[in-house]
Amino acid sequence: MTCLDCNKAYVGQTGRNFIERYNEHKRAFRNNSHTSRFAQHLNEHAHCFGSIDNIMQILHHQKKGPHLNTTEQFYTHKEAASGNHLNNNQKILANRIFDTILKIQHS
Repeated sequence: MTCLDCNKAYVGQTGRNFIERYNEHKRAFRNNSHTSRFAQHLNEHAHCFGSIDNIMQILHHQKKGPHLNTTEQFYTHKEAASGNHLNNNQKILANRIFDTILKIQHS
């Protein structure tokens, strides 16, 4: 999910329907709930909540399990490396493999 006002990104995974997950974040935004870091960011900075087409995108399709978890960690790491993430800082760990992949991608 990408904030329309500042372009910061929240990376997450879901096995549920995409619209259902969008609506959960939207409800958290309307209720000023801390159950969604994305909604919390929007409320704290008075940013707007956009339509599903404007703020959500699928980064990767993957079945649930360790591969999905690693993929989510990579995309979160990628956003954190650019100072552009809204995810929990405590879940972002140093990862030399991810850093190497990002360097190769930028070359």
